[in-house]
Amino acid sequence: MSITALVCIFPALVPAQAKTLDQIIDAKIAQMTLDEKVGQLFIIGFPQTKMDVELNQFISQYKPGSLLLFKRNVLSVEQIRKLNSELYQAVYKSTKLPPLIAIDQEGGAVSRLPIDPAPPNALAIGQTQSPLLAEEMGYQTGLFLREVGFNMNLAPVLDVADPFSASFIGVRSFGADPEMVKEIGVAYSKGLMRSRVIPTAKHFPGTGNLKADPHAMIVKNSASISDLKKKDLVPFEGYSSLGSNIALMLSHSIYPSLDPSKEPASFSSKISTELLRKDLKYKGLVVTDDLQMKGSRQLLRPELAALKAIKAGADVVMLTWSFADQEKAIRTVRDAIKKGDISQEELNGKLHRILMAKAFANVYRKDPSLPSFIAAGTLSSKEYASLEEKVLSQNIQSNLIPKNLPAKANKSRAPAAVGRVCALSPHKDFIKSFTSSTSLKVSTFHIAGDSDSTEVMQWTEGAHCPLLVLAITGGKTAKLLRSLPSDIKKKTIVVNLGSPGLVPRERPYKKVIQLYFNHKDSGKKVAEHLNEILGLSSSSVAIK
Repeated sequence: MSITALVCIFPALVPAQAKTLDQIIDAKIAQMTLDEKVGQLFIIGFPQTKMDVELNQFISQYKPGSLLLFKRNVLSVEQIRKLNSELYQAVYKSTKLPPLIAIDQEGGAVSRLPIDPAPPNALAIGQTQSPLLAEEMGYQTGLFLREVGFNMNLAPVLDVADPFSASFIGVRSFGADPEMVKEIGVAYSKGLMRSRVIPTAKHFPGTGNLKADPHAMIVKNSASISDLKKKDLVPFEGYSSLGSNIALMLSHSIYPSLDPSKEPASFSSKISTELLRKDLKYKGLVVTDDLQMKGSRQLLRPELAALKAIKAGADVVMLTWSFADQEKAIRTVRDAIKKGDISQEELNGKLHRILMAKAFANVYRKDPSLPSFIAAGTLSSKEYASLEEKVLSQNIQSNLIPKNLPAKANKSRAPAAVGRVCALSPHKDFIKSFTSSTSLKVSTFHIAGDSDSTEVMQWTEGAHCPLLVLAITGGKTAKLLRSLPSDIKKKTIVVNLGSPGLVPRERPYKKVIQLYFNHKDSGKKVAEHLNEILGLSSSSVAIK
């Protein structure tokens, strides 16, 4: 970025002999008032869907440097773009600096924006085992975020989690292999950065093995130092190599092997300073998770939690609701700085990192060479739709790779001949795309909310189904699947469009295809690869 561009970003600054970005930022920090400095240490949430007097007054008085929006703030694409524009103007007017405007856009269930097609979750991206697809997904996501005014994404999740375990992270993780999570997560982050969006890796130093959710309670991670180094820390070590224009979110969990005092990571200098900054050489922003969630609030009031986290090593503390709590926290931190509880050197170091990130992410005007990504009230593009189809295709291919090589080569095996098939799904899109993509004779059954195994059995017998393709998306269809008799299970190809745990490890089915996300073309892809799917099954008998 040129010095001219930086001066445009920081117009209130008189550069004098300043020649480098570091010098420009240091000169800006020297001009800031205490209130302006303290405000930069906070990322706040709020309930409004439009700028009103209360929100504008809070920004004007307390000068928060960063803002976080949730589903509650989003009504439509145009509405959120207008709100973000007004937020940008209000913060800039108050602080003379651009804000970081953040959102959780992980994909899957944690998707705040209307994107078409719906974004895949992290596990579906991880299953592709393709850093190229992951980077492109990060880039396309970043383009959508910038389209409506966001320059920070609270993603990716770098927690390493077995998809079949009871981990609360679930499909938000890229998978169970630390090296693969590192490669996919780093690639996704690079894509976000290509679009000038700050990635935020979470939840350091790792929560993938936890069953309990720190949002709801205080949670202890009993993993040994050795286990953490071999598994949980691997993705974060790779992420640290991306430089200074990144962010990382601390977990509220307790890690006795890392900090014998049993301070949660958010409040532990051993974790956020010694381990992260000194050992892993991390140079980006350190952000807390919400200090108003129970994993934090049960230990400390939000204002005390904010002060303790900042003193331990956090650059930015998060409070997602209650202007009253946010006001108390800002005042508490300001008073601590006045008393010298936080040194000027430490404060300025945090501000330097924050302003470095803002200089990187503030290219607020849209690149005129890019087309609009808003269509029919959603965010979409041909490139993104094509990318999603590639992710889906790669997931199908991953399912077709044998997990274990046969003891002896079976040269006589050939794909099973199929004359007709029965397709069952709670989603009509799956049935429609499957039926329209095969030349086979297809009988279809739409699984309704009250459908049970007896009804499915009777329909299967009446339709004379030699082969079933059954798509499951949630608990109800999974329960129905489990209740089917064994003879029907043996001739059923299960297509799992939901979480891995919906299909048990013991699989008395003809084949299980784990896709993990409900793409509109899932049925089409299964139909296109049906012979390959059958060729990998245990049966080679022709089905007519």
